[in-house]
Amino acid sequence: MPESLLGIGLYTIPQAARLLRLSPQKLRRWADGYLFVSDGVRRRSEPLIHRELQERVDEVILTFQDLLELHMVRFFRSEGVSIQTIRKAAEQATLLYQTTHPFIVKGFETDGKSIFATLEEQGVEGISKAELLQDLIRSQMVMESIARPFFRQIDFEEMEPSRWFPNGKEGGIVIDPQRSFGKPIGKVSGIPTETLYAMARRGEPVENIARWYDIEEETVREAVHYENSLRAA
Repeated sequence: MPESLLGIGLYTIPQAARLLRLSPQKLRRWADGYLFVSDGVRRRSEPLIHRELQERVDEVILTFQDLLELHMVRFFRSEGVSIQTIRKAAEQATLLYQTTHPFIVKGFETDGKSIFATLEEQGVEGISKAELLQDLIRSQMVMESIARPFFRQIDFEEMEPSRWFPNGKEGGIVIDPQRSFGKPIGKVSGIPTETLYAMARRGEPVENIARWYDIEEETVREAVHYENSLRAA
């Protein structure tokens, strides 16, 4: 593993899709772009994010920051915000924050609504004013009810995210690019949640698993519940 790839988190499309509770096909389209035909002309829709490892574009390897940026895209799309509006808002936020991952910088938590609101004056190509107004209403709802709670699950170092606690910071699971290549682990034990889940699925009692790893039984239960939730999505 080249030193340049350590500490940034590494995910294949299927791995990232599982963590984000999305289909791999949809995630690939957002991360890699796709070709389509319109009016008999073959066209390309560009990726919705600027991937961190551009030199590995053919492998479609995502990093921790890519993962969280795609998570924000997922929030907006789940509420019906159009691709065009998301793309335009990303352009605005990129200029404001001077970063390739504008939706996950710390300031976006508070500035996100105003960034979307500026689009009302500028307009978005291919979207009518009525459609854009609906997108702005949806995006405000996302920022208030979905994105803000999500930001509270993240630790930041200066402006950039450093750790994600998918069950909240009071929970026992962390996704940290500095540990286990960014796979979900127990924040104290460091044991991958998949490992504990696999043992429980084989029928091992929770108390035995906890004793073998010298961890609390609740740690095992939380890992199993988390992994079950990913598979049920």
